[in-house]
Amino acid sequence: MEKLIIETESYLSSGKENERFFPFLELEFNEIVIYENDIPKYYLSFSDDLKTANGIENWIMADLEKNGHNLRKLIIELGNSLNLKWDIFSSKTGMELENSYQTEKIELEILTDKTIEKIKTTPQHRV
Repeated sequence: MEKLIIETESYLSSGKENERFFPFLELEFNEIVIYENDIPKYYLSFSDDLKTANGIENWIMADLEKNGHNLRKLIIELGNSLNLKWDIFSSKTGMELENSYQTEKIELEILTDKTIEKIKTTPQHRV
């Protein structure tokens, strides 16, 4: 299980003063974070040259071709097939509280074929 530590920014939002919001603004165009139950959990990066994609990248790209390039829908469906609540956006939003910005380090698991197989074989996630 490969991990990646991302340095990002977080802030508090009005009405939710005890929860930090992570926008992941510094991600590149070919990188996404997958939230599980609104918690940033997985990192997925696509090759700059999609012709060299392999494994899960290749599968996701093929499925995106089929579903009209809706990555969010695909990730939600993949999560559902694993009995997990996945999304590429957090539902934790709100008005930023002034002066609440801080730098955070978050550990994410790199999403690979092996990760998916591990999830499938974890007893509480078997379909």
